Amino acid sequence: MSCGPGKPNFRLLDAYVGWGTPDPDKPSPSNLVGFDDPDGIRLAEENPAAVNPADATRYLLPARLAKGCGPCEWYLAASCPDGSHILKCDGCSGGWKPLWKHAPKGETAKISAIALWRGHLAISWPEANRVEIWNSNGERIVAAISVARPELVAFTRHGELLVASNAEKIVRYGLDGKPRGEWRAHLSGTPNRTAVDLEDRLWLVTLSPKNEWELRWAYAADEEFTTGTIEELESSFAPSGLAAESDLGFCFDRPDSSGFAARTCFSWCGDPLDAGEVSEAPPPKRNTQGQLLATALDSGIPRCRWHRVRLDADVPPNTSVEIAVAALEELPETDRGDSSRNPMWSSFSAGAPHFLDWTKLAAGATDALIAQPPGRYLYLRLRFNGDGFSTPVVRRVRLDFPRSTSLEYLPDVYRENPHAEDFTERFLSLFDSSVADLDRVIERYPALLDPAGVPAQVLPWVAGFFDIALDPTWGEDKRRRILEMAPQIYRLRGTRESLRLAVNAVFDVDPAIEELSPIGSWGAVGGRKKICSTMKSPSEPPPPSVRRTARLGDVRLFGKRRSRFRIGRSGLGATPLRSYGNPDLDPFADGAFRFRVLVPPLADGSREEFQRLVNLVNAQKPAHTLASVRAGGKGFQIGFSSAVGIDSAFVPFARPVLGSSGNIRLNRNAILWRGPGGATSSVSIGQTSIVGIQTIAG
Repeated sequence: MSCGPGKPNFRLLDAYVGWGTPDPDKPSPSNLVGFDDPDGIRLAEENPAAVNPADATRYLLPARLAKGCGPCEWYLAASCPDGSHILKCDGCSGGWKPLWKHAPKGETAKISAIALWRGHLAISWPEANRVEIWNSNGERIVAAISVARPELVAFTRHGELLVASNAEKIVRYGLDGKPRGEWRAHLSGTPNRTAVDLEDRLWLVTLSPKNEWELRWAYAADEEFTTGTIEELESSFAPSGLAAESDLGFCFDRPDSSGFAARTCFSWCGDPLDAGEVSEAPPPKRNTQGQLLATALDSGIPRCRWHRVRLDADVPPNTSVEIAVAALEELPETDRGDSSRNPMWSSFSAGAPHFLDWTKLAAGATDALIAQPPGRYLYLRLRFNGDGFSTPVVRRVRLDFPRSTSLEYLPDVYRENPHAEDFTERFLSLFDSSVADLDRVIERYPALLDPAGVPAQVLPWVAGFFDIALDPTWGEDKRRRILEMAPQIYRLRGTRESLRLAVNAVFDVDPAIEELSPIGSWGAVGGRKKICSTMKSPSEPPPPSVRRTARLGDVRLFGKRRSRFRIGRSGLGATPLRSYGNPDLDPFADGAFRFRVLVPPLADGSREEFQRLVNLVNAQKPAHTLASVRAGGKGFQIGFSSAVGIDSAFVPFARPVLGSSGNIRLNRNAILWRGPGGATSSVSIGQTSIVGIQTIAG
């Protein structure tokens, strides 16, 4: 329980070392949970099966609300003063419209639940003892099912409709309305909402007699439901987009025009509400009292003067943590505890020390000196008090020994009087604790610059050192990855590798970056001889950028009169006047300082995501260059609708014939075909090229 070589000088109590309890796996006598949780110990809930309604709402929609196929398509069984209506919302800007232009028979009856699957809308009318299946546009009814008091409806991924009724059973129906049997697992409790995941598990939220939310799930072959957890729910469903709900209405978190999330609220009748009007349901009730009683902590030092106790804890308003310690030189043979002096804690264990041996720290203190006589063993007691909903959380307890203060560095004259010595120690400990905290911050300061280890709230501060503005849409993992790659990106700033790393860090794709000058599909006949003649020495080899062999039929001819004005060759006003550079190098400067960035389809695929990519490229490229950005499309699927060699082929351009078509003109959209002995042009796909990255099929 202590760290480092040498003599131990402190004891730790936490989830990693242990809390010093005889049996931490049985916390019921203490009313505490979280003994193996790094987040800390806390007051236990009165009902262990209860879940927080706010957590369940983010994944399971209310029975009267259904999500459509579009990103902002929703259906609402509105409860209005004039009856129930089915409303539909098609756009992210809000606005609910009636699904039916002419209300069908029975629409004024109360609707208890709706469900949607691939253009089919199921509606439950308990008062009419009927469930109807409509198409999602409300144009026609598909099936009508007679069910006694139907409550909840849900579709499986195969299109089977599950109907839960007050008879505590679930019946399966096809889209034609014919029954297909009963769900073997029987209901227990009052069902509140339901959904089926991709594993064909039926999830239910039921209400206990105390109106607490309980989460359950079952397979079709199960005989009973299993208690579920929020962690299991998160792994089974994607977030629904619902932010909050109450008896008054519900709220969505939708992106606004700038791309950031904005909360939009509506009443159950579809009318707009202010975000503050919708308050979430309270969390499950917790115990109001709890106690941690640690066993004797051995210092290994006879007549040890225990120094200091520190708690790493969160104490919300209306809650408290009471700390008490007791030091003994020898372990008692029997339990001498007596809790009769405090009847409020009579149901909890009193511990081995006598009740007069305990010393309580000041109320609300989480860092204090231990005012106890010398003793080798120390007992620790923490008492938790809550208001029924909030709870204190204690992550770690540290006990330092033996006592060490700045008094040791003062002359012995300050120790002559015992009362003066005690006062001086307590007085100097105030400054010692502050200096120790500063020393610990200085020691740990380099760790604050590690993007992989700092807390999430420190990441924007670390990003400020690199002059990086973190996008609010980036998750924590992406922010850490960007900050880890930032030094390498800055060292390569202005190169293709730097731009590739930046795009990969932000968008998690591997781009293809092409410089347009070296890959130009043109040539100059006899241009190599002319270029070599302009050099200082005829034997000097030409630069790598001009080592090209132009063959008719393989490349386009470069028109000199289009690059700059030449007397006798160019039309006046049709070409630019340039008085700098070697005219023979114009073909190689035509695409200079221009490059193209090609990326696969982005995960989001929205216009805003593509604009973020363009902004990133413009921020990372050299200032004198021009960049064009292209994102891939959906592409084609080989083996399903296309077969290479059957109805898809990678072949050269078609042979042009002058005069055969009016749109074939030299220097525009035609390539001179190769002669009998010319080189062939083809696309090679194999181990060294990847279609769409290194190879571009023209």
